[in-house]
Amino acid sequence: MLRRIMFFVLILVFTVGMSTAQAFAAGEKDLENEASNVAKLLISCRAVIAANQGLFNNPEIGDKGFTGDVYVSKVIEHFKNATGVEISESDATSSDPVKKALGTLLVSTKNVIDESQKVLNTKGKGFKKIIPATVGRRTGYKYTTAMGGDYYLKQTSLKYRNPANRPDAFEARILKEFESEGYPKGQGKGKVVTKADGSKIYRYMQPLYIKPVCLKCHGDPKGSKDIAGRIKEGYKVGDVRGAVSVMIPYPSEDLAQAK
Repeated sequence: MLRRIMFFVLILVFTVGMSTAQAFAAGEKDLENEASNVAKLLISCRAVIAANQGLFNNPEIGDKGFTGDVYVSKVIEHFKNATGVEISESDATSSDPVKKALGTLLVSTKNVIDESQKVLNTKGKGFKKIIPATVGRRTGYKYTTAMGGDYYLKQTSLKYRNPANRPDAFEARILKEFESEGYPKGQGKGKVVTKADGSKIYRYMQPLYIKPVCLKCHGDPKGSKDIAGRIKEGYKVGDVRGAVSVMIPYPSEDLAQAK
């Protein structure tokens, strides 16, 4: 009889342990999906800004017609083409964490462009400094502030130009992996990290690559100055420029098991 009881107790412990492990595994997969989509949405924001540099920097045109609404519609289209996921600004109020994060990011980046209208529509001025790196940094800051807690969004690079984009130890390590020979192109990387206070967070990074449009500021001749007066790095198309770094709160054990 005692053996039978002990047998059932062991089965129960094993089952509970397996269920908990499966719950956390599923939770991490959800976090990876959320973080990956947030990173890819910021990449879409950057891509739309890069594609419109000719318009932004045309001194002959005053009102560019590039409002926050126009910009967001282009970002939504670019993101859907890249991921197949449909998003909207209204998602910012969703109870679904992925939708909320993506909606908040849309609202954040729209605000950046709305705040830039005076500069953007200045006639007679060429370079406006409304570039992917600047819009991305400002968007990341607004998103991080709006989401609060352990949410975090940032652009980073081993060859950063702005000190705000300096990689921390975790980011520097992953960036080196992205640059290593044989690393799968386009593949992001995420990991659960335990903080000093014992709490956990999920960190994820998505590599950014040099595209032809990037060469004007980051290509050859290496050492010369770009349109902004910065030193060109001499990158080639396809080189790793940096990454989008995302941080998301890790769910508590009770929340993970509830799922």
